[in-house]
Amino acid sequence: MKKLIMIFSFLSSVFSSKAQPGKYDNYPVYNGKDLGLTYSPSGSYFKIWSPPAEKAELYIYEEGDGGTAISVIEMNKQEKGIWFASIQGDQKGKFYAFRVLINGAWLDEVPDPYAKIVGVNGKRAMIEDLKKTNPSGWEKDRGHTLQNATDAIIYELHIRDASIAA
Repeated sequence: MKKLIMIFSFLSSVFSSKAQPGKYDNYPVYNGKDLGLTYSPSGSYFKIWSPPAEKAELYIYEEGDGGTAISVIEMNKQEKGIWFASIQGDQKGKFYAFRVLINGAWLDEVPDPYAKIVGVNGKRAMIEDLKKTNPSGWEKDRGHTLQNATDAIIYELHIRDASIAA
């Protein structure tokens, strides 16, 4: 009977509203809109949000896959769990990834979650001037306006369905 009471007590504490809140509840909130890469020809600026990190590093590569990093830059801790690094000069065409130290262990490199362009299999993000990738007239382009939401035709298509020869 004592075992049954202990098991019931444990399960009720796990599944009750009085259970311990997740440790994420104590993380600081960052409301900025500048996470990831901010590019300019004079320099590239990198920000990630990782409150539990003890250290963070930025890895710069020449290629989107393979090879070794051409530089490893220690990132600086800022307020609200933000880590920051900058590189002066035009870095366009290079690739980057981040790595953080949590609980004394370095985690695997990861690409920028805010990246717009990535290398092979999305393992690294690419530094690029997105304004240069826009087709001519892009700023004037506007989507088609529908009179009714029910006028929209939504279709799911697999690449194979569109590319297979009949």
